[in-house]
Amino acid sequence: MNQVIPFQGTRNFRDMGGYRTVDGRKVKRGLLFRSDELTALSEQDMAAFKALNIRTIFDYRDESEARHKPDPEIAGVMNIRLSAVPEAQASQINLPGHMEKHKRSSHYIVDLVQSGFFKQFRAEDLLLELYSKAAINNPSYKRLMDLIQQPDRLGLLQHCTAGKDRTGVGSALILLALGVSEATIMEDFLLTNEIMRAYNNEQLRMLSEKLNDEELRNVEQMLGVKEAFMDAVFVSIKRTYGGIEDYLSKEFGLGHEKRETLQEMCLES
Repeated sequence: MNQVIPFQGTRNFRDMGGYRTVDGRKVKRGLLFRSDELTALSEQDMAAFKALNIRTIFDYRDESEARHKPDPEIAGVMNIRLSAVPEAQASQINLPGHMEKHKRSSHYIVDLVQSGFFKQFRAEDLLLELYSKAAINNPSYKRLMDLIQQPDRLGLLQHCTAGKDRTGVGSALILLALGVSEATIMEDFLLTNEIMRAYNNEQLRMLSEKLNDEELRNVEQMLGVKEAFMDAVFVSIKRTYGGIEDYLSKEFGLGHEKRETLQEMCLES
């Protein structure tokens, strides 16, 4: 839990440093961060945020999500947004970004409830599909992996809405490139459940009067993460490319020399 950085306006903000790589080195702190949406950062939060020396905010949300809850503009920080979910896929499943006919709420789960999402889809199946496709030929992650190789763009914060799905995949790809094991990546991924447990339980309690049992189970699946989701990422990578090294090289141009350079920049003994 020492990864978590407490803010009033976010719930899942973390420094990705501290994880051990398979060769025994450790990811440096203060270079790579992950978070949920940033629109509610308070004045106190902004002072603490600036102290982190973040130079780049990379946003995985689509245009509608970002318009509804915009990122703060901070002097000296570059804001980059590139949706991690293809437009056709997002519209097909009626994700919150495609809810312009509905009045948007303060929480994406409420938006999904209002859209009828949980009456139409089984959340676990949907999420498994999203994860299985996310890491292959995705322009958003290609841009991310280019940015982390640029020293002047670090510290880099990547985020989406809840900081668990799109951000979870992005975090996994960064840690893979740095030589962190799949087991440790899974630990980082599942940490969301621990961090968000109290808040998510409160959301379920509030929604229990509005939804039937099946819909409530769907909401519970959508609020959390499961090993099967990240396993779907690893499986799709290996099925497509045969292994992690070939994936990083062919998908992102991260061959041996570039990976060594990246690791020298982001790792310590």
